Amino acid sequence: MATYQKEEFHIILMLGIKMKFFATILYMFLVASLSGCAPNAVRYYRPTVDGGKVVTPRCVPTESIVEFNLPNTNGRLHVRAWADNGKHINQISLFFSGKAWNTIQFTSTNFQIHDIEKHVIIDASSVLAYRSDSTSNLTTEPYLAPPERPGLFRFHVQINSSDPLPSNFELLSPSIVVDGEIIIFPSIRFEQKQWIGISPLNC
Repeated sequence: MATYQKEEFHIILMLGIKMKFFATILYMFLVASLSGCAPNAVRYYRPTVDGGKVVTPRCVPTESIVEFNLPNTNGRLHVRAWADNGKHINQISLFFSGKAWNTIQFTSTNFQIHDIEKHVIIDASSVLAYRSDSTSNLTTEPYLAPPERPGLFRFHVQINSSDPLPSNFELLSPSIVVDGEIIIFPSIRFEQKQWIGISPLNC
């Protein structure tokens, strides 16, 4: 009889612990929901480049953006880069800002993705140029940038891949010409990471 009571007590105790655990999880979920937040898991690319600073976007605190000044431009041309395997498109984006330059162009449209783990080079499937007034395939023609507008980029290049981006790669870019001066564009490395946490629902 005593043994049976001990087993029964043990079962009741274990059930109580499990119920308390699930109640705690439910409470956390309700608090997060009522505060406009929810548990979230995000896969992202952490970029690095010599002399660059890694920053986080506004909603999900992932170190997914790198900012740097283009070498040999005395800080007058600022670049921001990030990569993403999206639902509909896999892309690497380069955003150009800064006020003390007028024209910009790449010496070729041959952007390459170097898969560091497999030691292979992948050619971009397409490269788009986003200008202030139009979007088209990138060419080697000079682009006259619009006047600087605080908080907005003056030029944007999107490098697309038909296949998902590798988990660890670097972007190899052709040289860039700024106001007639040829500048070697630095390689940017991207490493896939995972973030798990609470993020706002309205972002």
